[in-house]
Amino acid sequence: MYFDFNKFNYKLVQTNEQKAYIQRDKKAYLEIVKQWFDNNLDEIINRKWEIEDILFFEDNSDFVKLLKEAEALYEFGFFTSCIALIGISVEDFTKYLVTEAGKNEWQSETQFNRLRLMLESNLISEDSFTLMNDIRKIRNDCLHYSDNFKQKDNMILKGEALSVMNSFKSMLKISIGFKEEMTLDIFEDIAIKAIDEVNDSENKYVKNFDDMIFKQRNALSQLFNLDITVKPGTDLVSRESYYIIEAVDLSYMEITLIDTANGFPVFIDLSDKNIAQIKEMELVKNSLVYAAITSTVDGFGQTAAWTLTRIKKLSRC
Repeated sequence: MYFDFNKFNYKLVQTNEQKAYIQRDKKAYLEIVKQWFDNNLDEIINRKWEIEDILFFEDNSDFVKLLKEAEALYEFGFFTSCIALIGISVEDFTKYLVTEAGKNEWQSETQFNRLRLMLESNLISEDSFTLMNDIRKIRNDCLHYSDNFKQKDNMILKGEALSVMNSFKSMLKISIGFKEEMTLDIFEDIAIKAIDEVNDSENKYVKNFDDMIFKQRNALSQLFNLDITVKPGTDLVSRESYYIIEAVDLSYMEITLIDTANGFPVFIDLSDKNIAQIKEMELVKNSLVYAAITSTVDGFGQTAAWTLTRIKKLSRC
């Protein structure tokens, strides 16, 4: 059954009152969507964790945009649409490859013929041919809604959607993924570009700035085996060490300390009491201090704003 009664018959009310009725109904529907989202949130998040990470590549061709959209469809449980879109993404990827190889005449071929030509010309491996041809078959079943496809229940569709998506992502990671040796400098450039895209009106896949911070944390762990998190269940982190003052900015109520144990900088928010202590001790750049600092832990398991709980001047470097 398709019970499609989403809007009230606004012709039943005066024209000058219709806007108020519409706004009221939109507000009511907003609450319906919120309730649906809350009820399904655990399943949405769990499906997100089933999707393999591709890590990184700079190209943002159409097949990449389609892949991102297919991932979103899978997260929200729209498995048939996900399968169809992955198939379209794979087809666009093959067109991308033949264009890069200077074989534009293959653009007009069917997907099967194009795959066969690519295999014969060693543009793709036997494994890649088999994978993309299997996706082509599943996609065709889906788009033509064959009897075989109609018999599949939701769990089978879910499994097929996840399989074709993760397999395609794994192939992309191997074939066009980032090949250079990753350094912190290169990663910093990548992160800056990614942050710039957060404010792009067409960006739908980095949800907000917090999502970007979350991805950066994960990238450091995967690319550099660097864990900047603390153990789950930890609410407060305290440290004591010898520090060299890198910078003092009392107008912004900030101080930057360099930990002598590891060379890492710590950016600290100052209280009025801290500022009075710094002035009294005449602390400046390159002063050596012994300090105790404290930070709360955010929802990502990372330290948030650091505060200064104790400081003692030792000497001047």
